[in-house]
Formats: sequence, C-alpha cells, structure tokens
Amino acid sequence: MADIMLVLLIIFMITTPLLQDSVTVNLPKAKNPLDTQTEKQVVLSLTRECHIYWGKKKLTEDEMVKALIERFSSEINKTIFVRADQTLSYGHVVRIVNECRQAGVDRVGLMTDRETQLSRN
Repeated sequence: MADIMLVLLIIFMITTPLLQDSVTVNLPKAKNPLDTQTEKQVVLSLTRECHIYWGKKKLTEDEMVKALIERFSSEINKTIFVRADQTLSYGHVVRIVNECRQAGVDRVGLMTDRETQLSRN
C-alpha cells in the first residue's frame, strides 16, 4: 500500500507543474498582494531573459502590441496583468507597460507573490 502511495505522489509531483497555464516567473514578494485570478484576464509574463509570453505563446514586442490591439478592439474593460521576473530592470518593465498603454490598454496591474512571514519569538 505504501508503494502505491509513493508512486501516486511521484506522478502528481511530475504532472502538477505541467498543468500551469503560463511560463514560470520568479515574481517579487509583497505583503498584501491582490488575488485576481480569473480565466478571462490577459496576463503577460516577462522572463529574466526579457522574453514576453501571453499564456505559453512567446511574442516579440511588435507581436504583443498587435495582439493587444486585436484583443481589446471591441472591449470596454481594457485591463491586463504583467508578471515580471524580479531580476528584470525597472526600465524594461516600464517600456513594456508603456507599449501596452500605446496599444490601448487602460489599466495595467503588476502581479506579485505573497510574502511569507517568519514567526518572531
């Protein structure tokens, strides 16, 4: 019985990361991040190598602008979320946010991970 449980545990440990909808990004930590996960939201991921992903699709900056213009051409609520790796320079993130704004996006949210608090004795 223990062997079966260990095999199932290994299977779940291997398959769980494969079920992610986006690219792995090392997000900065914050004490009070907002929980805003919905299926319809647009999330752009910026990796430490300065690559841009929409879901799992890799885009250039020009492709990103075209895709955003196409996506938001008929919507009223033009909001996106940016998941930027914490090692990226501030200037690079600002440039991507600026290009999103030029594509017609009204609101840009920056995503973070929840900061874990250490207990004080």
